[in-house]
Amino acid sequence: MEKEYVQVLSRPMVISRTKHFLWTNVYLDALAWLIENRVLYERSNMGMITTVTLPVYNVSYESNNQTILGVMGLDVTTREMIDTIPKRQLGANGYGFAINPNGFVLFHPLMKGQMGYLTDPPSLDLLEVELDTAVKTVLRKEMINGVTNERVIDTLVWAPDMFHAGRRNLTYCHTHITNTDFSLSLVVPPENQHHLVISGFDASTGLTASIGENVSLLLAPFKYCDDFDTNFLTGIIVGEEATELHPGISDLHLKYGQALSSLDELLKAKAKCDKELVQNLLWDLEATSVVDSEWAAAYADEANEDVRSLFLATNGGLTRLYPDSAIGLHESEANNWAAHYYSRALAANDFVYSAPYREYQNESMDDDDDETLITIAKAISMDVPAGGIFKPAVVGTKVSPAFIESVVHSATYGSDDDVVSYLLDDAGFVIATTWTGNQSEAFVVGMFLGMLDPALMTRLIEADVYTRFVVSGRYRRLTTSFLSTRLLKGWIKLSTV
Repeated sequence: MEKEYVQVLSRPMVISRTKHFLWTNVYLDALAWLIENRVLYERSNMGMITTVTLPVYNVSYESNNQTILGVMGLDVTTREMIDTIPKRQLGANGYGFAINPNGFVLFHPLMKGQMGYLTDPPSLDLLEVELDTAVKTVLRKEMINGVTNERVIDTLVWAPDMFHAGRRNLTYCHTHITNTDFSLSLVVPPENQHHLVISGFDASTGLTASIGENVSLLLAPFKYCDDFDTNFLTGIIVGEEATELHPGISDLHLKYGQALSSLDELLKAKAKCDKELVQNLLWDLEATSVVDSEWAAAYADEANEDVRSLFLATNGGLTRLYPDSAIGLHESEANNWAAHYYSRALAANDFVYSAPYREYQNESMDDDDDETLITIAKAISMDVPAGGIFKPAVVGTKVSPAFIESVVHSATYGSDDDVVSYLLDDAGFVIATTWTGNQSEAFVVGMFLGMLDPALMTRLIEADVYTRFVVSGRYRRLTTSFLSTRLLKGWIKLSTV
């Protein structure tokens, strides 16, 4: 009976040549656990995947046996889906996400877990990773129903470090993905409503921009050309015994010098490259070269050993810094799109300050170097003739806490040693302080004020200086206004292009 039942149901599907794709929910590739336990080394796991299946029918000519012969399937990784998102156009703060017909997330920047993925089939609803509001509920419903739409939403946005947040007007564009059960949404920040298209540079002449004395260039591991080895820029030796490098200053200069030379040779050889990305890089090299002499003069005039570096990071993946001896301070931020200061500066309209996070008062930052440095950054804005702004770069500096400690003291209560002053960032983390208790101030910078002085943080929340949000059961801090947005204006000479 069951066999005949299947045959009867399948005949109209065969005759109409119906192709009914079925997509599973995402799940973790089985190889992930094997590799994590060092059982397999040759094959890399695919992470989170979904399987698409399609029934295969008997379509033989004049056949009366029009039945299902079997099912064919194909695994599709969420990485492959993410790679189709036009990240370059969305910018460092733009992103994409997809959901299934139940409203569960297939991929999202905040959907993280072990090895970068969840370990179980996720049942994470969209409203658990996006701020749950009435308009987001409507967005979720439209995506489930496969509706194509676009809207601007005032929403809470997390910085990559998950400690800083802010309210922004983001544009959500969503549509149904053909031949799937999924819907995709692209989220565009205000600074990327307009996309900069650069042309006119002759890439075949190579990287011709000059580099000033005592200046270093870092390059993000972007795929500028098909044959450009980005593994070289990540600090990983590719070979049978791959180990992570811990290079010194001379090694870093050699590393990025060779990377630029390699890219230069590919361009001169007219290799297959990402034309738009290469044009952006060439423009960045030329436009930012004017700051070299400005920085040298400003650095010499200040003669302040507490100012450790000046830098400029561009949308094309270039970071120009001065002096070249500070290259080790920026090595971990060579991929500026992934650097915390970069995304925060793009989202802000003023200076942003950040210090390495410290959970405990006596916690050391690094086994080899206990020095804590403050990063101060601000985005460069360009007015768009049609209206709006575009932010092609972020300029900033790295300084020691001592550079601003005395100014914090005088800007608040003068020289009274009995008064403790704090300079806090927009999430309540200590940037500088005049406190000299049992520990030096360097072991306080980077701490959340709520851990250091809960009573004071509570008073600031009650005074509406800070607002506390509860999202997915976790407390986060968001500032509405504070002194930190104006203390350092005019103290640091930052050149813009």
